[in-house]
Amino acid sequence: MKTSGWEVRILFILVLGLLGTFAFDGLAPSPWYGLTGLGIGIFAVILQIVFVKIPADEIIYTTVGAIIGLVAGILVMLALRMGNLPSPEHGVTPLLMIPFAFSYIFGHVAFTKGKKLGLMETAREKETSATPLLVDLTAIVDGRIADMMLAGLIRGPFILPASIKNRLEEMSDSEDIIERGRARRGMETLERLEEAAGNSGGLEYMDFGKLERERFRMLEYLRRENVSLLSSDVDILDIAVKEGNHVINLEEVGPAARPVTLPGEILSIRLVRKGRNPRQAVGFMDDGTMIVVEGAEEMLGSTVEAQAHTTFRSSGGTMVFARMCKDISDDGADEILAGSKIKN
Repeated sequence: MKTSGWEVRILFILVLGLLGTFAFDGLAPSPWYGLTGLGIGIFAVILQIVFVKIPADEIIYTTVGAIIGLVAGILVMLALRMGNLPSPEHGVTPLLMIPFAFSYIFGHVAFTKGKKLGLMETAREKETSATPLLVDLTAIVDGRIADMMLAGLIRGPFILPASIKNRLEEMSDSEDIIERGRARRGMETLERLEEAAGNSGGLEYMDFGKLERERFRMLEYLRRENVSLLSSDVDILDIAVKEGNHVINLEEVGPAARPVTLPGEILSIRLVRKGRNPRQAVGFMDDGTMIVVEGAEEMLGSTVEAQAHTTFRSSGGTMVFARMCKDISDDGADEILAGSKIKN
């Protein structure tokens, strides 16, 4: 049974109680010392439970601030006592409250100012903080970034080049229909990101200078700041990886997120074209995985049940080879007939 260290704590309290019980006042043990020891042990355990939940940086900054305040308060108290202020002949001087007041003030100031200056983070801030994502034009045109954000796979804040809208407008004016389609998808992605910016950590447009120097400035920004790069541009990704920066390659996200088809699984697939080898037919799953079905050429245009037997995975995607379930059942029937002939 897990007790989270309570055996040690109870043992510690009992030891202090025994030490207090057998502490001699004259020649006889005093039970009051035992109760005092138990009380001190319980108080120490309570302090330990409370302090262990406080982040170490908060304790350090608050303690340092309190010590500085205590020293400053003592200096002020000594300066006032050197003056002509009257002090009581018996008892404690009221000036003794000054160091404690200064200690409290300086400790609180060190905690709050340290938090504002970013010198330390509270536990909640550490849980909610995220590394900003620098997103280039290729990732916006790709469009998957918006789906990944809505699915909770990535979170901002997002940093985009300030020139990205102008470049998308130039692409939309192109005579190439494919280029115009890419621009339209990029605009839709930007709109989705801006709509969800409040819930995804925010979105910021940053000026990286002239277009011909933009890639160089982005790499320079990655070296200087704690930022991750989200892109599908092979050139900038290679440089960023070699320099030790964290990157997310969109070309690797798709294959990594696709389900694995294991040998023996039954697939329902629509056959759309002929395969490379004779009698093969090819179909595609919803995630783009290519299924090559052997002996199914005559079934083109229809949906068939096939059993996977081999899977190949590469950087370009996944290819699965399968056999028609009808052929498998026929093979099984042939094996049974052959076995019966041997027995006869």
